[in-house]
Amino acid sequence: MRAISCIFALILAVVWPSWALGAEEDTGRWESAVAARGIDPAGVIYPFGATPEMQEWARQQMEGAGPAGPLKQLKILQRSLFDRENFEFEYDGFLTLSAEDAFAQRRGNCMAFTALFIAMARSLGIPAVLVSVQKVPDVQRIDGLVVVNRHVVAGYRGANELNLFDFYVTSSAPTIHQRIISDVRASAMHHTNRGGLALREGDLIEARRHFELSVLLAPEWAPGWVNLGVVEYREGRTAQALNAYAKALEAEPSNSSALTNIAGIHRDQGHDEAARSALAAAARQTRNPFTLIAMADIEMHNGNLGKARSYLRRARWWFSSEPEVYMAMARLARVEGDDKGVTRHLARAAKLREAE
Repeated sequence: MRAISCIFALILAVVWPSWALGAEEDTGRWESAVAARGIDPAGVIYPFGATPEMQEWARQQMEGAGPAGPLKQLKILQRSLFDRENFEFEYDGFLTLSAEDAFAQRRGNCMAFTALFIAMARSLGIPAVLVSVQKVPDVQRIDGLVVVNRHVVAGYRGANELNLFDFYVTSSAPTIHQRIISDVRASAMHHTNRGGLALREGDLIEARRHFELSVLLAPEWAPGWVNLGVVEYREGRTAQALNAYAKALEAEPSNSSALTNIAGIHRDQGHDEAARSALAAAARQTRNPFTLIAMADIEMHNGNLGKARSYLRRARWWFSSEPEVYMAMARLARVEGDDKGVTRHLARAAKLREAE
């Protein structure tokens, strides 16, 4: 099991950008910033470009609106994008596209849809931005990878507040706080998500290309390093993988994905105590059920059933609908000789799987 950060939102301390009046100025500033990092902008995804067709579509939505300030125009644009008779869009949770591609294909995930909204807003002369919102992340296990999905929204700074436009309609967790994302870091996010898709499809070459671009664009951002470490380890470069995870921890000392993956390497190499220490550090920080389950399994193996129970209680509290939590609770009940508990937990896991 390796943890990969499939990031739809990043918790970053970002200075509010200085905006020019039009989308062309935004693009020019982005190109200069990318080039300053020694990267050819032609090889980097710019999430917020708008074609003439997109600009015309956005302009048409404003017809008949009468006098309208920026906030009213954004609300009109939001309604128009959600009107399936006017704009049919297919949600695909793993497909991160630029605004231009999302408009052409009429599909993508919440990040693609948000990029589309921002691009059209900017084409109207409204300086919309990408905003990360910190919520309890959605965590899934897919083909041996633990995928941590976080969340982004569009933002517009009015006179007294930051107005948010949320397009991830299935998100129900409360917002803890939000931060502005610069366009360059938005590009890093897009490359990270593209790399994550390539990794799940088994294309390590394409995944590496995207992750290496991501860490060049945002070297102080932990998720890019975590994902690059996954590729390094899958290609048999253990030292390079550990170095990538170390870079992630330099950027974010409490990053549970990096700690979990370090634990996995130590466990594969037979360094059980080092693995336990890294995993315990991850479990102290995480709301990832699979890290908590792994730590509970280690404690069960070592006979520390009380500690195992504590980890699983936390996992059930935060992720009561995850079947594997109850599978782990069944393992603990079996060790404790609680046959009724085994049956109860297995039945609960089976019921949750049927509902998926």
